[in-house]
Amino acid sequence: MSERVRWGIMATGGIARQFANGLKESKTGELVAVGSRSDEGAKKFTDQFGGKPYGSYEDLLGDPNVDAVYIATPHHLHMQNTIDCARAGKAILCEKPFTLNALEAETALKVVEEMGVFFMEAFMYRCAPQTIEIKKMLRDGEIGQVLQVNSEFGFQAGKDWTNFRADGALGGGGLMDVGSYCVSFSRLAVGEEPNMHSFSGLFSDKGYDESSAGLLGFPSGAVAHFGTGIHVSLRNDARVYGETGRLFVDEPWKCSSGKLRLERHGKDPIEQEFVLTNNQLYALEADAVAAFIAEKECPHMTKADTLGNMRTLDALRASAGFTFANELKS
Repeated sequence: MSERVRWGIMATGGIARQFANGLKESKTGELVAVGSRSDEGAKKFTDQFGGKPYGSYEDLLGDPNVDAVYIATPHHLHMQNTIDCARAGKAILCEKPFTLNALEAETALKVVEEMGVFFMEAFMYRCAPQTIEIKKMLRDGEIGQVLQVNSEFGFQAGKDWTNFRADGALGGGGLMDVGSYCVSFSRLAVGEEPNMHSFSGLFSDKGYDESSAGLLGFPSGAVAHFGTGIHVSLRNDARVYGETGRLFVDEPWKCSSGKLRLERHGKDPIEQEFVLTNNQLYALEADAVAAFIAEKECPHMTKADTLGNMRTLDALRASAGFTFANELKS
């Protein structure tokens, strides 16, 4: 494990602020620099969180004191941001979804491999003790073969929301934002890549899915259903059903107050509680980077896993004829 990782943060939006707060509780990470599109934006951020302000991403990447960069820019910028970070020799933690499609992901990861730098997609829930325990339970056969997975992640943003997530040209909508968690969890729970994909929903005139649902089928016969959206408030939980039991996850994404309940045929149920503050959740993510930075990837969220998720998101969108104006085309 690296004893100390000096972080730079690329962009200064809400998710960047959550990660900066997490670094305050990290055992290994220190915020040393922040890059913004303007000097004013960078200075305002560093006045609150610390670090050296840079009025451009290029200047941030030129800082020799930065070991790793957290990419917190909008989805459509991730491919080029990742390429730039890799060429600068920085370890990379890139906010999800990694890119707009699998072709962009493959293009960026090729440069990551060529430059030999660490890379992880920032699905912070994957680094949480609750998720690690869920994976262990399922791989140990606690509920037998997984047959069905149900998950939800959606929130109610106003129709006049000006965030990039409400712009279809930039990869907006529920599927690519919070829905990507459901796809990630479904693949994790089943332990396979899906071979059947169906996606449908309510699409806005701005080209994004407001409220939507998907169905995934897997080679083993397992199926996964999920609901998502940025204009619908959902329960935001997950359930896994197997041949000999079932697993209920009250709060799979933020892990802040929910319980994990294991029910098996003929046995008493087992409840575990994994409570994290939001700062702790992001601190664990930063510490996971430090723990595996020498190995160039983290087992909680590998590069192969990222590519599997992107290919699944592509296939879901293709089933609905859903494209983004700004995505890279072959």
